[in-house]
Amino acid sequence: MTKNFYVTTPIYYGNGPVHVGHFYSSTIANTIYKYQKISGKNARFTTGIDENSQKAVIKAEEAGMPIMEYLDSMAADHTRVWDHFNMDYTDFIRTTSNRHKITVQNVLQKCFDKGDIYEGEYEGMYCVGCESFKKDEDLVFRNKTSWDTFPVSDKVKVSENIEKICPDHLTTPDQIKEKNYFFKLTNYQTWIEEFYKANPRFVNPDFRYNEVKAFVGRGLEDFSISRETNTFGIELPFDSDQVTYVWFDALFNYYTSCIQSRAWDKNNEKFIDESKVFWEGSEENKREILHVVGKDIIRFHAIFWPAMLASYFDLGETDDKGILHYKSSDNDYLPNEILTGGYFTVDGQKMSKSIGNVIDPVEYSEKYSKELLTLYMLSAFPIGNDGDYDRRDAILNFNAKMANNFGNLVNRVVVLTMKLGLENGLYGNSDNEIKSTTNKYSKEYSDSMNEFNLKESLDNTFFFLDVLNKFADTKAPWQTIKDDDKTETIETLYTLAEWVRQVGLNLYAFFPEKMSELFAKLGLENYAARLEKWELEDLRKETPVFNITEKGQPLFARFEVE
Repeated sequence: MTKNFYVTTPIYYGNGPVHVGHFYSSTIANTIYKYQKISGKNARFTTGIDENSQKAVIKAEEAGMPIMEYLDSMAADHTRVWDHFNMDYTDFIRTTSNRHKITVQNVLQKCFDKGDIYEGEYEGMYCVGCESFKKDEDLVFRNKTSWDTFPVSDKVKVSENIEKICPDHLTTPDQIKEKNYFFKLTNYQTWIEEFYKANPRFVNPDFRYNEVKAFVGRGLEDFSISRETNTFGIELPFDSDQVTYVWFDALFNYYTSCIQSRAWDKNNEKFIDESKVFWEGSEENKREILHVVGKDIIRFHAIFWPAMLASYFDLGETDDKGILHYKSSDNDYLPNEILTGGYFTVDGQKMSKSIGNVIDPVEYSEKYSKELLTLYMLSAFPIGNDGDYDRRDAILNFNAKMANNFGNLVNRVVVLTMKLGLENGLYGNSDNEIKSTTNKYSKEYSDSMNEFNLKESLDNTFFFLDVLNKFADTKAPWQTIKDDDKTETIETLYTLAEWVRQVGLNLYAFFPEKMSELFAKLGLENYAARLEKWELEDLRKETPVFNITEKGQPLFARFEVE
């Protein structure tokens, strides 16, 4: 059984404030981490910012600030947002840190000594926004008159009215020619293809994996790992005139956090080497590594990254023809899965400051609630699919599921139990039919969470809450409470309270603050503290006593649709 679990967000560009796209990836990672942690895993959760980029230099110049002062302000903005949402990250990586520089330079030197890095000259297109080199097939044409975009074609030429642009940033790539160092990705063509065959779940969802495989199938090319013209970044240890190209630098942040780990304390500056716990697997250490990324950077993570690790850790076996082949033990040094998120629009339109539909996650959550934003982000569409954040539907969805369905059920249990005036708490036997339904729900919930299917976990939960509400309507404890014999009412309310408790345990990974409030309403002491000490399974099996003494405020407030 996997005991050590490590999840990462993308390392975000440090050239602008946090937006709702960042929030989406971080919430996915945070929810998965919380669940694995309370389930008893020795878990780690890393996030951070990628600072060694030309984009950051340009933004600092535009702001009239020294580069490190600008980057310090961006790092502070990121941590402010994540702390506002109580993201439970255990490490925040900055690529300008000395610990990361040491890691990257060690990697570079080893790969260079192995012969996987060589000097050459690059001539072609480079998109500063993507921090990547581009080919024609990566770009689109745009008509300057109509602003329509269409695929690049040999039949169409760049002209006064037609320009060739990056589809993500809608800018014309720079045409550059400079001395670079290159990584021999071509050496890893066979190794990568064999690795994919042996690891059918490496990229999730499947259709993203198929896109990656198709790209690899067309043949890999060596890629640049340095820039001659950039002045800000990590110097190559074998050529001080060049700095490391952003991807060869940034991707190793995941490893830096293991080999120089903060060990649970995100503010700790006394780093320890936990690479043999969270990175290097073995028969004794069946660790699990999960990267959460956006679809725009999947090629870097699914193709470049495994090959870079294979070079650094000297993976694979070379046959007598000089071809490198994958071997099963290579998995001990590679991530297990890359969970790939899609793009989303807001109210059916691409987010744009000019349109005014950009969602600031902190501002939005203060206007409504953290739970409203989280619920819709994780339940409106499956991870991996493109989707739409419909602001009106988000409110209606929250009101229906959280305020009406869940919140009203909790309120019924609390109010009716208080009316009974039970001095020693509510206790009894849970209804057998509900028990059977709950056991099915608990298994389905656990299975979907372990498969990182957060939408399915939420869908199963709200289906089960529907079952509980129907059970309440059938038993009608607000009627039976009028009977002289309160036995049936007590048993009904105990059944409802117990399985609301089980829902609270399951939803703690998604909504820890509100579920802590729920446990307090039910008179359950120290539940949040016990969950944080890995006691989820113990709590699920306990037979509780519900000491319900106060009605308090509604668990979830309703919001008006604007």
